[in-house]
Amino acid sequence: MNKSSKILVTVFITIHSFVFSQKQKNDSISDYFNRIEKLVSETKNQNKYEEINTLTAMKDNAVGKEKADILLQLCHLYKYRNIEIAKSFNKEALTVSQELNYQNGIYKAKYNMAYLFFIQGDFNRSMEVIKGLEQAISYRKYPETYAEFETLKSDIHTEKGEYDRALETGLKLLDIAENTGNEFILSKAHAALSHYYLRLENYQKALEHCLKGLDYIIKQKDTHYIFQKVDEIARMSAKLGDREAALKAYDFYLKIEKELYSPGSYIQSIVYMNMADIYMSNGDYKLAQNYLDQAITMVNANNYRFRLPRALMIQAELYLKSQDTASAIFTYEKSIDAAENINAFDVIKSNSLILMDLYKRMDRPDKVSENKILYDVIKDSLFNNEKEQRIIILETRRKIKEAGQKQQALELENESQKAKLTAIITALVSFLVIGLFIGITYVKIKEKNRVIYRRTIENLEAQLNTNSHTTIIKKSDAKIDDKTNTVLDENVKDIILERLKKLEKEHFFIDSNCNLHQLAEKLKTNPKYLSQVINIEKGSNFNNYINELRINYLLTRLVQDEDFRNRKLSYIASSIGYNNLNTFNAAFKKRQGILPSYFIKQLNEES
Repeated sequence: MNKSSKILVTVFITIHSFVFSQKQKNDSISDYFNRIEKLVSETKNQNKYEEINTLTAMKDNAVGKEKADILLQLCHLYKYRNIEIAKSFNKEALTVSQELNYQNGIYKAKYNMAYLFFIQGDFNRSMEVIKGLEQAISYRKYPETYAEFETLKSDIHTEKGEYDRALETGLKLLDIAENTGNEFILSKAHAALSHYYLRLENYQKALEHCLKGLDYIIKQKDTHYIFQKVDEIARMSAKLGDREAALKAYDFYLKIEKELYSPGSYIQSIVYMNMADIYMSNGDYKLAQNYLDQAITMVNANNYRFRLPRALMIQAELYLKSQDTASAIFTYEKSIDAAENINAFDVIKSNSLILMDLYKRMDRPDKVSENKILYDVIKDSLFNNEKEQRIIILETRRKIKEAGQKQQALELENESQKAKLTAIITALVSFLVIGLFIGITYVKIKEKNRVIYRRTIENLEAQLNTNSHTTIIKKSDAKIDDKTNTVLDENVKDIILERLKKLEKEHFFIDSNCNLHQLAEKLKTNPKYLSQVINIEKGSNFNNYINELRINYLLTRLVQDEDFRNRKLSYIASSIGYNNLNTFNAAFKKRQGILPSYFIKQLNEES
């Protein structure tokens, strides 16, 4: 085969492959249109205008959550038709939901608020609402509201030219959708990614995500988003060079609009803009201008600031087609102003590049320089290589995830099992160490208590042998009170001690009301003298003196009286003058080093 033949064969194969792929794509789109037509035939009796009238009548009689839900539905039905009415219904829904503390209603109303800001081009306020609720809304508890917020967030990033953030948000949502199998989240995730790839002019991938999203929308039998998807198919087909397929798609759009209902000015405005773009590409400038005029009228009437920059770009292109360069420049400048109002930096970037070329043709170096500076600033701040690399990395990660999802799941499962086993072993070792420590401590305390108990019993035996339960109380030969430096009168002191000894034998201390003043009255002395005698002769203050007498008396009685020691501890405490069990336990342990309950238990065991 000669060189010419090889070239001819190559060209033939290329053309055949292209035609075949186009046929497959068109067949696929036709299949989707057939499915939509079937859905429309099933739901065309569900007139949206009648639904609006019915809901409007119902809301006046409804109360509670039912009223909030009706108001939210009305906002949903009006948001593409009349933005001010939609805002009014949404505001009322939010108020009712807040009064009821109806969280789902509050979150849906907040989403509507953010979305209405978005379609009017107020991206910053829209993002503020989203950021305020990010931590509150979980995809597990509120899957649909979560998906709507994340899709809107991705769309805002896309419109602002923050493509890496838009892709990251869209892919994260797609991961959640695939893991949960939620068809609504899947439709939203593909919608976000379709919008992202459309802005990056990767029309093939945009169309793929558009069709995947449409598949889930049809499965859910939701006609609300059908018009947008058909418009996207038409627009992407045109961008891929198949204007005939695009016009067929718009013919289909107009057909289902007649059978179903009007989608509203927000959708209609973008459809007319896209139709104008296609007719302009086909050279039908008059028809293009007609559709564009209708679109701009809708945009201005409803303050769709989000739509305005692109509408002005198409208008400027029409001026260039008719050789009106001055009007084209003026309109491109207006488009930049409109884009600046909504922070649509990608529009500013593309328009400034076009204006550089136009001003160069008009020999206006000052304006060329001005637009070059603007273009460079936007390019360097938003479209640098670092961001482009990040986008590539994000897309690569997604491909790796799709390719090795099962393997990763198995590895994660193994890792999880290893981690669980490690955690169990660690917990067991920790329990053993803690148990060993507690055991050793218990043995030590038990041994210490045994020693203290034996010492106490030995002291008691010695005390009983001497027939005195007061021998533990310290005595002193001191005759001077160090605190007051007062020399006590020997005769007074001896009298007080003699009387005190007599009262000790009568067990005056087991009276719970026993105090220094009462005892001084019994001894016919003053409290000051009595306190000095106890401090010097007994080596203790009054409270410690009384506690020692009580505990010494108790020890003897516990050893000698088995019935007494088997009474309740609270009874034992009160019988020796303690009204409070905690005070009794503290006093006993302070003097003996063990609790009374332990002492009694050991006595009973030995008995």
